[in-house]
Amino acid sequence: MHIALSIALSALLAHTAHAASTQTSSAFDQSGVIVEVHSFFKAAAQDRDPAAASADGVAGRALVTASGVYAFLETPENQQQLAKTKPGSVVHIKGKLLKKGALLHIDMLKKTSQVSLDLDLAGIRNAPGQTIALKGTNKCQCGLDVADLPHSCTLGHLHHLEANDGKTYHYLQFAQGKDTFLGHNTHFKDVEVKGRVFPGQFLLIDKMKVN
Repeated sequence: MHIALSIALSALLAHTAHAASTQTSSAFDQSGVIVEVHSFFKAAAQDRDPAAASADGVAGRALVTASGVYAFLETPENQQQLAKTKPGSVVHIKGKLLKKGALLHIDMLKKTSQVSLDLDLAGIRNAPGQTIALKGTNKCQCGLDVADLPHSCTLGHLHHLEANDGKTYHYLQFAQGKDTFLGHNTHFKDVEVKGRVFPGQFLLIDKMKVN
């Protein structure tokens, strides 16, 4: 009885969190390059043990275009779209973008040979990262505010930082970032993070405090 009540309460809280969103997605239609973020950002990977690729096949990927870097929400739909797409592939994606998280939902993905000449891939790759201090809550998609994007924890309870600055950040899975991404001892807990943020709101943790 207690377990059933807890599940029902969690579902209600998740529904409330999503329903309370103040932002909706916008249409997305761009071409760019699929990258593996843990090897793409040189300054993040420097002097760190390589991060194993995420089993979900989505969290470690990003789309780099002339207008920015975009993360993918870890959903079965995005997993299916990315399954046969290797890092380095030039693609054209149509879908939905949630700007506060630089988060993409893919409706259509096709490989292409055309990409904007304004895309400075090397410049983005060499970004040093911006030093940042954040407060927020570590949430999986059971309660993460993703507005009207399709959301699901089918691929696992994979976490993002819903920060007090109104943005959503995505953990680079080096050292402590891996445990935080998986929610170990931080599931729906308030946290304080110091580190660096890279394009696409990818967050490299240097220090973290659980409140």
